[in-house]
Amino acid sequence: MLSARKTVAAVAAAAVVAAGGLLSAPAAQAADGITVWADPVHAPVIQALLPNGYKGLPVTVVTKDPAAWRAELASVSAADAPDVIWGNLDQTGELAAERTIVPVTLTKKRTAEFRANVLAGSQYGADRYGLPVQISNLALITNTKLVPKQPTTFAALSQLALDLVKSKKKVTVPLALSQGDGSNPWTTFPLFSGLGGYLFGKDADGALNPKDVGLASTRLIKKSGQIDSWNSSGLLSSTLTKAAARRAFVKGKSPFWLAGPEDLPTLLKLDFVYRIGSVPPILKNRKPVPLLTVHGFMVTKFAKKHGVEDQATKLVSRFMSKDKPQLDLASASGWYPANLIAAQKINVGGGRIRAIGGAGLEGVPMPNIPQTAAVWAPYGTAWSVSTSGASATPAADAFRIAQAAAVAAIG
Repeated sequence: MLSARKTVAAVAAAAVVAAGGLLSAPAAQAADGITVWADPVHAPVIQALLPNGYKGLPVTVVTKDPAAWRAELASVSAADAPDVIWGNLDQTGELAAERTIVPVTLTKKRTAEFRANVLAGSQYGADRYGLPVQISNLALITNTKLVPKQPTTFAALSQLALDLVKSKKKVTVPLALSQGDGSNPWTTFPLFSGLGGYLFGKDADGALNPKDVGLASTRLIKKSGQIDSWNSSGLLSSTLTKAAARRAFVKGKSPFWLAGPEDLPTLLKLDFVYRIGSVPPILKNRKPVPLLTVHGFMVTKFAKKHGVEDQATKLVSRFMSKDKPQLDLASASGWYPANLIAAQKINVGGGRIRAIGGAGLEGVPMPNIPQTAAVWAPYGTAWSVSTSGASATPAADAFRIAQAAAVAAIG
């Protein structure tokens, strides 16, 4: 059976031949619509936003499992391929290197509606390859019954948390920060950044530099004794799982919890008052910041083959970048909108998502370059072995080993 695109192209070709015209090889297939691949949560929203199509073309939204479309995209026939895809923008670097996606350029006015750090999350070389739509990051949740006055430094937070464990039998987990089930890189990053660590430096044009790995940055190594003290005091534990961290906070057994938009259902069910904010400074004049997971749209190389590159690119850069589509899409998943105007309007969770998003205003987007895969395992291992209790490896040694492993893997 011919696909819709093949059928339209065949009919068009037959019409030209019947008219006695001479056929020449077209530069692109006749435009017959824009196809978007999106996950089950956002596919119906995208379709509802475009009931009459876009720029005179129908828009077909195909629901795809986010975990499967990456492999499918590599093998799909051109006729059945998408023009636009929804996904995690940390894939943009790899897809751009493969020339599977094309740059997306926003107007100057629209660019001003997005934070520079968020836009940077899809930069590869000198170009940006995706439109950010929604953001997830961790925030510090505080039980106000246990902590009436918020600590303004991480040292004060640590001491207060440890004192509560000593003085109150019910409090058993000083800081509900999970590491024990693979959540390590995500949850520990605010502390890592707060100590001066970084994943990759940047070139002059703002692109990530895979040759500049900062797992053992000079500042981090100089201040690594902080990690050793967190380990020896019991503030951090490499075996605490995500489920155990959540349970400890919910049951009032921990005064502090690092949580994100995905934890909104849990927050809405809590029967005590809590605050949502940022991790306080560990070092003077340095703000701890979380990692940002950014989802949004990418335009594929197939759009040009289908004859819809201009329309597909404008659909993403001009229409989907507006506050209304951004608000609708982010609200569907309960995440924080990337568009600043939409971020002011979102009301999911009665303002809780705005508060969580506010904790990530200066966050670091998940690195999108292919070499990132070489960093995660060494990074996670360094945190795990340096916070494993009495048998822990000194943090300075752990992170130097991690640095060497990452650099060797990158080559």
